[in-house]
Amino acid sequence: MKTIKPATTNSLKETQLSIRQRILEKAFSRFGRYGFGKTTMAEIAKDCAMSPGNLYRYFKSKKDIGADCAKRAMSQKLALVKKIIDNENFSSIQKLHASTLEVLNYMHFQFSDQAELMELVDFISRERWDIVQEYMKQERFLISEILTQGNRSRDFNIRNVQETSKWIQAALMKFFSPRSMDAFTLEELRKEAEGVVNTLIRGLK
Repeated sequence: MKTIKPATTNSLKETQLSIRQRILEKAFSRFGRYGFGKTTMAEIAKDCAMSPGNLYRYFKSKKDIGADCAKRAMSQKLALVKKIIDNENFSSIQKLHASTLEVLNYMHFQFSDQAELMELVDFISRERWDIVQEYMKQERFLISEILTQGNRSRDFNIRNVQETSKWIQAALMKFFSPRSMDAFTLEELRKEAEGVVNTLIRGLK
């Protein structure tokens, strides 16, 4: 008779993480179709083919799900930039240019045709600004990484990398903000973003 080995702690954690990710995917999709305000925990549970009681094992409330949806989207944006920074085939100039357009493409894909997602954005801005602040901090760090590499390669000539990263972040805000995505076409935003980045690069040199 075969003995059934109990699940290891690591495999259990991996399973729980996978379920949480699936919940966030389904919730984000529903927020985009129906809005954050109208969505209920029961509806999210139904989308995930689980009972509401089971859903509460993973998230205490809809607000917690919304907060993690926001964190997940922001982490995906940062991962896109990090991947470009780690690409040794790109110069610092190319990294700044490519990362801006890559994040813009991601944001426009997520938000341009899902106006209802702005309810989630409003919730995060109103009640979980700490999430936004942490994201902004990490984004500035990645920008400073590009600038530091540019100083080393002499693509750039920057005296204060930390301060300059703040100004670059402010200059690119429009292209990283959900609120811009439904107001402009991707073509309009890309053209403007390229103009802004090219202007910044001339100054950074």
